Amino acid sequence: GDILIFMSGEREIRDTADALNKLDLRHTEVLPLYARLSNSEQNRVFQPHSGRRIVLATNVAETSLTVPGIKYVIDPGTARISRYSYRTKVQRLPIEPVSQASANQRKGRCGRVSEGICIRLYSEDDFLSRPEFTDPEILRTNLASVILQMTALGLGDIAAFPFVEAPDKRNIQDGVRLLEELGAITTDEQATAYKLTPMGRQLSQLPVDPRLARMVLEAQKHGCV
Repeated sequence: GDILIFMSGEREIRDTADALNKLDLRHTEVLPLYARLSNSEQNRVFQPHSGRRIVLATNVAETSLTVPGIKYVIDPGTARISRYSYRTKVQRLPIEPVSQASANQRKGRCGRVSEGICIRLYSEDDFLSRPEFTDPEILRTNLASVILQMTALGLGDIAAFPFVEAPDKRNIQDGVRLLEELGAITTDEQATAYKLTPMGRQLSQLPVDPRLARMVLEAQKHGCV
């Protein structure tokens, strides 16, 4: 049967693929699978094949794609999870243990059409000590884009909005500060009411991060695009 191995990122996948290809395993095809691959490269996992196939995948194979014919899943129990650092003001991709829900999703990738085996490279105690679910993305991302769109819709004080999972107030303040630096919004003295500037109106109409949107508009102003 075919084997699906979950890995943390593209570099790990490429290094592992190189190591496996050097072994020159007979009747075995090694396929990488991650989000940045083109559609044609991703679709190779759906094409008929003979022999055994080893698929090296990031967590894109947890839910986004169902790889057919998988008999064995090997789960190291880690993934790169996007998190915003309040201290450094940047979005990071640290390698972290996956949640129980993600681990169960990985287990469910095998045995779709017959019995399958999932090999977890960590103990049951480790599994049981993990959080049940991954933190919602709104709790671990820069909120500038969210605040910009909410302001464009006239939803009022962001901190008072009834989010299903309310983000940290420091992250809201960070997002507001960034939008002020970009010239997208102005705030009142209490910093509770936000008003879009003409620049902010333009930024809200571009479906990208506000920082990238401001760069596009500046490039247009200088005749670069």
